[in-house]
Amino acid sequence: MIMAFAGTSCFAQQPAVKNKMSLVIIARSYQDHIVLRYDPTSPILLYQANKFGFIVEKANFIPGISFDKLTFTAITGSPFIRWNEQKWRTALSKDSTKADLIALAMAYTDPSTATGDLLKNGLNSLMEEKNNANMRYGFAMIAANRSQVAAEGLALRVSDSAVTPGITYVYRVRINQPIQNPATDMAYVKVTCQNFNDQYLKNDKVVKIVEDDGAVTFSFPESSEYYAFSAERSDNDGASYQKRTNTPVLNFKPTGYEGSTDFAYRDTSLTNYKKYHYRILVSTVFADELVLAEFEAIPRDKTPPPAPFLISAIHVKPGEVELQWEMTGKPVADLKGFMVGRGISENGNYNQISKGILPIASRKFTDTGFDPLGPNYYLVEAVDTAGNSSRSYPAYVTLIDSIPPAEPVISSAKIDSTGKVTIKVKPNTEKDFMGYQLLKANAREHEFSVVTETFKDSLGRTTFMMNDSTTLNTLTKNIYYKVIAFDTHFNQSAPSKIIELTKRDTIPPVSPLITGFAVNDTSVVIRFANSSSEDAVRNILLRREKAGDKFDTIFLNSDSRIIRFIDAKIVGGRTYEYAMVAKDDGGLFSKISKSIQVKTLLNNRIPKPKLEGNYDLQNKKISLSFVVDDRLKNRKLKVELYKRSEINSAWINFKTIDYEKGKIFQDDPEKGQKGMIYTIRLTDENQNSSNFSNELKLKF
Repeated sequence: MIMAFAGTSCFAQQPAVKNKMSLVIIARSYQDHIVLRYDPTSPILLYQANKFGFIVEKANFIPGISFDKLTFTAITGSPFIRWNEQKWRTALSKDSTKADLIALAMAYTDPSTATGDLLKNGLNSLMEEKNNANMRYGFAMIAANRSQVAAEGLALRVSDSAVTPGITYVYRVRINQPIQNPATDMAYVKVTCQNFNDQYLKNDKVVKIVEDDGAVTFSFPESSEYYAFSAERSDNDGASYQKRTNTPVLNFKPTGYEGSTDFAYRDTSLTNYKKYHYRILVSTVFADELVLAEFEAIPRDKTPPPAPFLISAIHVKPGEVELQWEMTGKPVADLKGFMVGRGISENGNYNQISKGILPIASRKFTDTGFDPLGPNYYLVEAVDTAGNSSRSYPAYVTLIDSIPPAEPVISSAKIDSTGKVTIKVKPNTEKDFMGYQLLKANAREHEFSVVTETFKDSLGRTTFMMNDSTTLNTLTKNIYYKVIAFDTHFNQSAPSKIIELTKRDTIPPVSPLITGFAVNDTSVVIRFANSSSEDAVRNILLRREKAGDKFDTIFLNSDSRIIRFIDAKIVGGRTYEYAMVAKDDGGLFSKISKSIQVKTLLNNRIPKPKLEGNYDLQNKKISLSFVVDDRLKNRKLKVELYKRSEINSAWINFKTIDYEKGKIFQDDPEKGQKGMIYTIRLTDENQNSSNFSNELKLKF
């Protein structure tokens, strides 16, 4: 079966023409006759065809001669005219199974239908008539595709019996009117007279099958050979089939979209591991259904078990790491057991270290094969009987290692005329060496701050040369540096000898500027522009209550990309004054910026909790417990956990958990930290929140 368009390059004999076609035509050959189906491509062309009819002509195909040069003669019955009302009624009485489609074709192409006054409502009337014409045209084409009788009644389907088997013919069709443009007003199709093979579309491999949990999804590409499909299923090994689609399924595309799409169907409520047989029948414009594919599919369990919760991973002895986990939620009947994996990075590959699958009741595992000099990450994987699995969140184990690296040796240090500092260090040779921290201060007796870190990257590389920069126009004459070495377990060496470099700096930084704010019942959002000074290393946000004596530092910002701060440590109804100062790398502060006053909103919050906790020196774990007001005992509460490493750092919301009375939450100290400050806030099922709890300060 072939579809051809007027003036297109469907055949080698026809040159390509970009003009829009008036008609399209396809042909299907049988042993003793050839059936032609053609359509006008617009409502106005259908109207003209209904009025004047179609001329269908035939010629013998001659290789090497273009179609328009062949000698054509009209086939018997030309011109073919839309049936009159009597023929339609006769057809309706004879074909009750397709009566609705026949009636549809008859009604929506009735030329006597009154149009009315098209200009009665101006452009609205014209637009409405255009939409109605498109609708009538669309329904008429659907009826012709679904019913042979409807297609014949619309003169869109004809049969030519004056054919000889084995002979190739060329047919052309046109509306029975004078030809304006032969390239667009006539459509051609070439066809050889031979017996029709109703299995010519069958291709079981064209179907893509996805076997899901209790469902089967299949899809196949669109084709000019068909426009819709029906799905059938057999539950008895193909002995009988039942329709799964009440009507043929169309494949709609957005207006203007010309790309290819797939037909698809999803069959649900199936029994896992039962074999089902399927058959796909595709609808053609010859108003029949042909078999496209037959295949088998078996739904399979693909629902993984709940993920385990890895409670702890602790280096309990020099050669042992102990893992403990639990399963939350409802038990699953098909749980098979657990596997334990270990890797060298949190998001990298994990190798199974448990022998086979651990029993369902297992909740502990001891690893004796970890790398004592490298990073060790663990996870636990739950596996069901179908092979589905789910993983816990990874846990990093801090190995017990108290031997620090050797004291670093600074081999050279210099500052150039632009204030750039270059420091070189003699490489440490420890196997577990990880890198350096470069610290600096403006005086030997001052506290040194970290300038940069040279910890190993993902490829295990580090550097032994560190860079810094400082302004030369400063009141501080000298700048001081020292280096500390770290191993992979974050043991730190004694600091190197202090190196003194001379600099000068006389100009304080430009003041930052508060540019705006927003306030709600829980926080104040301060927007600001950081200091424009090149040597500014800190932008400091200050706050005090109205009429207060002095400002308190609430945020230290060393990242110029950060231009706002959320102050969540407020009390509703109070008035606060905010201002900013900047600090440069020479220790100079700018003038205090112009301040703003913000009155916070009163809030109606649930009672705030109390936070308690301690640090276990042996296990190196932080344990937190929560005391909640009895008035909240029937609420579904969540606990938002916040922490910061020092009093001037920003709060970080690092975890939100469901509240359970008496349950202890454990946290690992951050790398290199000597203390941590915690606070919490409650939220209930209605998204109401409490004020923040007390601040819990822990030293390690």
